Amino acid sequence: MQRVGVGSIARLSKDFNIKFERRKLKNQFRFIDSHCHLWPQSVDEFKTSTAIMPNDRIPNDYSIEAHINRLESLPIKATVIVPHIAYYGRQIDYALWCAKQYPGDCAVMGAITKSEIENPQILLDDISNGVRSFRIRGIDLIRPMDSICEFLISSSCVLCPLLTPQQSQDGGLIRVAELAKKYSNLLFILDHFGGDCCVDSLRKFTQFPNVAIKISDFGSFDFPPYDHAAAVTVELSKIFGADRLMWGSNNPVFEIDSQQNLTQAFRAIQHAEELSEYDKKLILGGTAERIFFL
Repeated sequence: MQRVGVGSIARLSKDFNIKFERRKLKNQFRFIDSHCHLWPQSVDEFKTSTAIMPNDRIPNDYSIEAHINRLESLPIKATVIVPHIAYYGRQIDYALWCAKQYPGDCAVMGAITKSEIENPQILLDDISNGVRSFRIRGIDLIRPMDSICEFLISSSCVLCPLLTPQQSQDGGLIRVAELAKKYSNLLFILDHFGGDCCVDSLRKFTQFPNVAIKISDFGSFDFPPYDHAAAVTVELSKIFGADRLMWGSNNPVFEIDSQQNLTQAFRAIQHAEELSEYDKKLILGGTAERIFFL
């Protein structure tokens, strides 16, 4: 990745159906990984949660340099750094450092936990550092969300729910749908196919133009060559539009399972015959560019 300008979340229009102009996509297009995790081996140089020490992490070190090296065989030029809340809470010091080292090629996502739901003002420090999207786990979505959603709207920020497959089946997707309906001016981005790589489960979100979906973490639902994940992506592009979908690696978590293969996960979308070349560009970079970098 080259060092070019500072990446930040776009100030989003209230009309989330804005299309990425074909001319602009042709001139500015680049492949983007919309979902990766990074952590340094040292807990001394950056603020990190000491609950899980480096030697207990898998892998114990996954730096921005390691991620760039892993992407070397792919044409990806930018990445969105997502906090791994279980490993280091909501600390994003290392991610912010990476964004400074590779300006314009790294966008940083923050995290929302119980404390931020109760006191959204805590997020102001992250926002002052250019963070405009925030991840929230399914276990926290059951809490009263009025204050945090209203705060995110007033701050032109994005909410990114993370649901496990079990949480999706137990009502997590219904909860997100309720919030998307109530807060139509807030953009929601569902991680990892919404935790349920099933078109029927996700179809309910077509009525909410303020919901986008990450085509990520294929390993939770499929194995190489990822025919199922690709087929679901094709169907979602038909009912949602490719401008509401974005591909992400979920590395290094994705490749902890040696059966998974990042290159094949990328190629599954890049070579999907039922997707137009324009839709592939949106899913593999254009949508993430519009939301996280413009």
